[in-house]
Amino acid sequence: MTLPTHVTIASDELPALQAALRDAQTATADYCGQTARNNSIDDLGTPVRRFLVAGETLNDLLTNRVGDSATYGSITSSGSHPGTGVIRGVKYVRNVAQHLAHVIRPRDEHVLIGGVLGLRIYTFWDEVPAAVHAQLRPSTQQLKADYDALLLGTNVTDTMLDTLSFFADVAPDIPHRDQRGEWTGFPLMSQPGVGDRLHPEEPADEAAARAWLNERRPNGDVRVICGQLTADGTRYVIGHTFVGGLSYAPFVETVEQLGRDVAAGYPYVAGDVLANTVDRTEDIPHVVQGAVFESRGDIATWTTPVPSGGWDEDWIDERTAGTWHGVVEMEQGEGLFASSAYLIRRARRLNAVVPYSP
Repeated sequence: MTLPTHVTIASDELPALQAALRDAQTATADYCGQTARNNSIDDLGTPVRRFLVAGETLNDLLTNRVGDSATYGSITSSGSHPGTGVIRGVKYVRNVAQHLAHVIRPRDEHVLIGGVLGLRIYTFWDEVPAAVHAQLRPSTQQLKADYDALLLGTNVTDTMLDTLSFFADVAPDIPHRDQRGEWTGFPLMSQPGVGDRLHPEEPADEAAARAWLNERRPNGDVRVICGQLTADGTRYVIGHTFVGGLSYAPFVETVEQLGRDVAAGYPYVAGDVLANTVDRTEDIPHVVQGAVFESRGDIATWTTPVPSGGWDEDWIDERTAGTWHGVVEMEQGEGLFASSAYLIRRARRLNAVVPYSP
């Protein structure tokens, strides 16, 4: 007998579930943002506890308050989904925080990674003292094995993403999305050179993640193409991704990928970015990964629709040709440099260089 893998959610049940998951999503984004702001461990504990409450709220709703709770119960009790142990571990530590006089926060020992492009603290789940554990109800005490095996000593952000991914897997309609269709609060902001996941949907395996990245639409409001060049026999279009009238990062796409994105409904236009933007890099000091350009007016007033074809000949502003060749080369890494090239492409395609503020 094949067990069901998705919980059926009625329309009147959806708002409460989406609200709970939104709380967990924004707590994750807030926590990740704070790790780059030199905050104390006590400060970081606040979004962690918000996350735990939201996660267990959602678990409780799916267990006890939806019409198809039997399916959810069969998934979590059978262990058919690898994330069920994480959910039990989250419930354990949430119950500690909620019912006992013990403060849950990341452990004091942490790792600091980064350099001139920004530092970030990586924290880990701390041990629950035996004296605290002894005060819990027996039903909660039984969950400690999951906490110790899957959370204790692991990166806090990984647990958050695993939890969000689990809920989206079992109930695909409940992720809360912004006006662009992206998960609210995501992607997390990329840290140069660090391969940790930035999105609940992102596969851990790099090969699968590359396919996922190409299959989803790029982030941002619109991409403005400002040239085409050929490198090693491959044709690329180049330009800038804009969100809210600001561009935080360039983009590089093959002509074939451009066609797939346009077919998926993503807006590409063409225009002279250099002549129609103002460099705002110095005015936005919290963006440390690259230049920031602001459109002088409505982007639609200085751009034209992307042509449906005609990508056989290169065209590029000679004033910026050298820079663009370098931008393309950064995404062409092979062999030992392939993973680094992927991280650059991921940051650009997800537009994961825009700070998120819940």
